[in-house]
Amino acid sequence: MSHYFIPQWTLPSGVRAAITTVQSPGNLAAHVGADPAAVVRHRRQLCRQLALPCAPKWLAQYHSNIPVDFCRVRAGAAADAIYSNQSSSVCAVLTADCLPILMCSADGQEIAAIHAGWRGLAAGIVGRTCAQFAAQRGTLSAYIGPAISQTAFEVGDDVYREFEQLGWVDSETFLPHITGKWWANLPLLAEYALREQGIQTIVQSNECTFSKADWYSYRRNSTCGRFASLIWRS
Repeated sequence: MSHYFIPQWTLPSGVRAAITTVQSPGNLAAHVGADPAAVVRHRRQLCRQLALPCAPKWLAQYHSNIPVDFCRVRAGAAADAIYSNQSSSVCAVLTADCLPILMCSADGQEIAAIHAGWRGLAAGIVGRTCAQFAAQRGTLSAYIGPAISQTAFEVGDDVYREFEQLGWVDSETFLPHITGKWWANLPLLAEYALREQGIQTIVQSNECTFSKADWYSYRRNSTCGRFASLIWRS
């Protein structure tokens, strides 16, 4: 599992999580203009190197608030989160500055992966994914993976107002920029969304995609690939 990023997150027996990097296995997105054969090769390499129980059902992500059930959809479903309560299933999302959020129930029977940019967070993707879980919210844990950090995420008043309406604007989530815009703390906003759902066990990766070459970053390079954040049951 060389070059894979393993979250420092305590998981139940039978549940594992990993995040790919630029080095291993490389771009996993088919929609960014990359060589299709290379994407297929990277995806196969991912399954082999992580010994996944099955191939991920890659989503057609579009900054929505739509979650889907792994067992009820085909690969390519238009959604931004995927949930499963079945063994031998893999939940995965692709990102390059947006937030990957991985979730798990305390008993390891339920898992989910969320792709959350600011639009998805504001639209309630976290709450709608939490609603898929049968487990009590207080027993769930979440991992917030590599994403763009506040020092690199400049946004306008439109974004500020969206979160102001949700009551999530404070001296930490939005810092004023000299240009009149704002520095937004996307990982902290995700934490607020999770805590609003009653989730108390939240682990932050504190990895910035914009500043570290290990990660793809759309703001650093708009023609970049995507890395995957995965959680699976064996």
